[in-house]
Amino acid sequence: MKKLLSKIFPLFDHLYIYQVFEYNSQDYLRWFLKNPTRRNLQKKHQLEWTKKALALFITSTVLIIMVSIYITASISPNLISLYLIFLFLLIFSPVFLVISNFLYTPLESYLKGKILSQAKETLAKLPNLKVVAITGSFGKTSTKDILYTLLFKKYYVVKTPKSFNTPIGIAQTVMDLVKEKTDIFICEIGAYKRGEIAKIANLVKPQIGIITAVAPQHLQAFGTLENIAHAKFELPQALEKNGTAILNSTYEQIKNNASSLSAKVIFYGSNNDPFYATDIKTGTDGTEFTIHTPKGKADIKIPLTGEHHVQNLLAASVAALQLGLTLSEIKDRAKLMLPTPHRLEIKKQGSMTIIDNTYNTNPEASRASLKLLSEYPATQRIIITPGLVELGQESSKENQEFAKDTAKVVDEFIIVGENAKEDLLKGLSDFPKTKIHLVSSTQNGIKLLSTLATARAVILLENDLPDQYF
Repeated sequence: MKKLLSKIFPLFDHLYIYQVFEYNSQDYLRWFLKNPTRRNLQKKHQLEWTKKALALFITSTVLIIMVSIYITASISPNLISLYLIFLFLLIFSPVFLVISNFLYTPLESYLKGKILSQAKETLAKLPNLKVVAITGSFGKTSTKDILYTLLFKKYYVVKTPKSFNTPIGIAQTVMDLVKEKTDIFICEIGAYKRGEIAKIANLVKPQIGIITAVAPQHLQAFGTLENIAHAKFELPQALEKNGTAILNSTYEQIKNNASSLSAKVIFYGSNNDPFYATDIKTGTDGTEFTIHTPKGKADIKIPLTGEHHVQNLLAASVAALQLGLTLSEIKDRAKLMLPTPHRLEIKKQGSMTIIDNTYNTNPEASRASLKLLSEYPATQRIIITPGLVELGQESSKENQEFAKDTAKVVDEFIIVGENAKEDLLKGLSDFPKTKIHLVSSTQNGIKLLSTLATARAVILLENDLPDQYF
């Protein structure tokens, strides 16, 4: 019934995809031109009936009806013609949705401006509030969650939920959660174009700004790695002179741009930095390392598996020390860490182990995933992946390299969908053809495990594309 309804009345599916694209009309219409006849699109998630979604649905439906009536009156005024023309125009519902969105733009801009102003006023009334803002190509959410865990026992801390990192999401968090008793607000900031981070920094006015990484994630949107670096540096450039920029020096673009800052700069990551880690050991029960700081060193153990967590904890530790924690408190609270969902999250499914790294992975994160997979005790190693996305002109090369690296680790390779299939297959040219499997979705890949996986197999779920890629 649902499939039939989506074919007859595709407006629901088209509105859902528009929502997935965060109402970016240009990207949405580009998708529609490539997929004009795609139907039954709500597979991974469902349309969220927000006020905006409801308004666009009603307005676009009214527009389609009005145009249907006008065309029918012009050529053949009868109910059958009206119905057939209405069904035909539904095929082009993305166009009507974009027009509806355009009509609502002035009202939406007014309402957004009002929310942003209210959030700014709320923050202005809290002169003692400490704001930590975090950006980077990846590691933002994990670093935010780690810093929250370090701080929450000593301070009243608010953090942006999930991946709420847009101006409106952050402003709404301020309105809903930041109170007079709040000591620290941890704000994750994301961006798809230049100027967005600066806008958010101007709203929250952080005293501490963290850049976790500059890598080819979202390269398709920014064009070059230099553009990504310039966008991320809008955060530390917005800091006052008495602010603190915490920067991961293991990225060349971060080191190269640091001299442009007027705020105090603290580097972490490399062995010649004030903050770095040594003796890193990772196992199935967690990760151990020694953290070195200007205030001494400490042996840290976190119940998270994977070396990438060390960099995230280093960044969070620098900020925590700036905010008044001691090294001893950091050591004690590091034991309380919980994995951020879908970021190298380890789960058990019967005798199998699932490494869930399905949240929008990138080349560097994929290397961390493969390292963990190669070191994890297993009778068999399997990967389920649609490949990497948002890498622009680097996409083909990166996916081929990813497949080549993966082939050295896994026994079975399950490719999901068409997104990077050809590039992955090129990278797997020397891999046994009988060990390569093609499926239409991650769920179908998981179902295939019942015939492929042996007892105590380890399965890596690397990336899980949203519906617009299928």
